[in-house]
Amino acid sequence: MSHYNIHWFESLHSTQDYLKNSFDDSLPKWTVIVAKEQIKGKGQGQNVWESEKYKNLTFSILLYPNFLQARDQFLVTQILSLGIYDFLSRYLSNVFIKWPNDIYVGENKICGILVQNQIIGMEYSTAFCGIGLNVNQTEFSFAPNPTSLKLELDRSFNLDILLEEVLDCIRIRYEQLENNLIADYKKEYMEKLLFYNVWSKYLYCDSEIMEAKIKDVDNFGRLILENRGGKEIIADLKQLKFLF
Repeated sequence: MSHYNIHWFESLHSTQDYLKNSFDDSLPKWTVIVAKEQIKGKGQGQNVWESEKYKNLTFSILLYPNFLQARDQFLVTQILSLGIYDFLSRYLSNVFIKWPNDIYVGENKICGILVQNQIIGMEYSTAFCGIGLNVNQTEFSFAPNPTSLKLELDRSFNLDILLEEVLDCIRIRYEQLENNLIADYKKEYMEKLLFYNVWSKYLYCDSEIMEAKIKDVDNFGRLILENRGGKEIIADLKQLKFLF
């Protein structure tokens, strides 16, 4: 018996939009909306996720993380990242989490994550978790520095089988969090972070190019860095751009 309530669609504009628009609280957690073709997949901000028809996994997961406080909502992004890291590490050796919501192989992007939260009062009610994973696509039109499982391993994958495998890895991590069995998740997340504790160049506030080291991520998902002068810098997504 499957742990998941999976709905495959031939074509959707966005699995994330479909899940949010069709949501009511009778839908079970681990409802998964999957599109064989996603026409206008959502990335962070105004970004669009590029995905060739029938080649990749584009899906959204419904979760009810009401065991967390609203201020800890970035935990869900961290747990999703660790789950996908676990999955990809079965096949590849140089996998990294890139703050705040991407998974990289070396310095090339293989997966994007978008978590949209529903907060009611102080309760963290619902998480709509969108994931785009490059699987069998080998040519990209506009995605920056992309890669895929097929580009890395020179073989194709069955998307149905792979979806269950990815979901299993995410669910294991999520249930550990739910059962409070992963007290040291933060240390593990940081150790897997691209450029953690390594000098690298960043564009800060669209004006300043700086060298800095990633030192931490706070509860709100903001990146904490230290520059060459020893000054601590706290940056959100709109303030910081990786230069590599």
